[in-house]
Amino acid sequence: MINIPVYIEFFTKMSSAIFTLLLGKLLFDETNSLWAFASAYGGEFVIVTLIQMYAGSIADKYSPLRILIFTNAISSTVFISLFTVYDYFLSHSLFIAAAIVYIFRPFYRTSLFVLIRTVAKKEELKVLNGRVTSASQLGQIFGLTLTGAMLSFYSVNYIFLAMAIIYISCLFMSIKFCTSSHYNCSTNARGDGNRINWREFGQFLKLEKHFSIRLLSSFSIAFCLGGFYVHLAPVVVEKFANSEIWLSILSVSYAAGAIISGMLIKKTNNSLSNTSSDNLLLFNQILAIATFMSFGLFDNLYWVPILLFTFGISTTLSAVGLSTYLQKNTLDEVAGRTAAAQNIVIASGNALVAFYSSYLFDYSFIYSSIGVSIILFFQAIFFRVLFLLYPGKPSDVFCMDTIKS
Repeated sequence: MINIPVYIEFFTKMSSAIFTLLLGKLLFDETNSLWAFASAYGGEFVIVTLIQMYAGSIADKYSPLRILIFTNAISSTVFISLFTVYDYFLSHSLFIAAAIVYIFRPFYRTSLFVLIRTVAKKEELKVLNGRVTSASQLGQIFGLTLTGAMLSFYSVNYIFLAMAIIYISCLFMSIKFCTSSHYNCSTNARGDGNRINWREFGQFLKLEKHFSIRLLSSFSIAFCLGGFYVHLAPVVVEKFANSEIWLSILSVSYAAGAIISGMLIKKTNNSLSNTSSDNLLLFNQILAIATFMSFGLFDNLYWVPILLFTFGISTTLSAVGLSTYLQKNTLDEVAGRTAAAQNIVIASGNALVAFYSSYLFDYSFIYSSIGVSIILFFQAIFFRVLFLLYPGKPSDVFCMDTIKS
């Protein structure tokens, strides 16, 4: 039963990859501009910022499994409806569906963070996070492959139907886990006592600066990964004659690296310290800089899948290390708020890179890719300095009484 979160993440990421790639391709083909995709992709930041704090409070108050059941039920309904009406409303229905999915995605991400922290022992967190992340990337590969195949042989409507079936599968798995004897679905497993509010959570972040800085560093991972997704369709158009095969090759190269990293995590579980996780994040930034510089400066990119494979490994290792650090060092009473704060930071990174890249893309693709690499360079320096000033350390001795005193 403990692996059900892994299966749910696999299917959810598959659906997310299908929707993101389909949304980006349809909007880019219609407008030949990144602005439409940026509006849909970066618009998540606006929605997330408005409701993420509420999602964090809900996750701290109610069972994460009940939240998963509700979000999967809503998502299933959305894509069944989209399957029915897309022929009549086309891109308008896409934007409506994107808005609804983005509204409920914060509840999904927050509840999954809390669920993993609840069902796994502390020493098992990194391994389970590694499995979830590997499942996420494997789901992405299946999603991208399925999208390419279905676009070739079926209409867009059937892709929406496939997404509805995926969410229905997640719904049944959530219900199965909820009704099992391994987990109490009726209430939050951490109990209702000693809740603290957002102001007190802010006090926790203020006192535990090493924790806050690593929470903030989620921005850099989101920025480089979001930049990759935003530039994926344009780089295929600019460098690979708009070949759908290369669209899949580049996506799968990155995702394959992320899957391989899941195998490395179990072997390095005892050897990766907080400091080495910091170094992995900075190494990931260096590889991201090299990736975007290559997109802009080189015409022959037939070797770039190898770079993307390595980039996928480093991104996953750094993301898993960071998530595990946050799960281990947050307080029981604010695990949901911690996930909510991280999701806001991630959404802001996605939004910034989407709109920044779109602005530069109006000048040229080279400007866009080089511009992203420049921002990543300064990010790497910024976080390197902060990591040296505030080295990672466990905060197990920190308790809620310290906040309220």
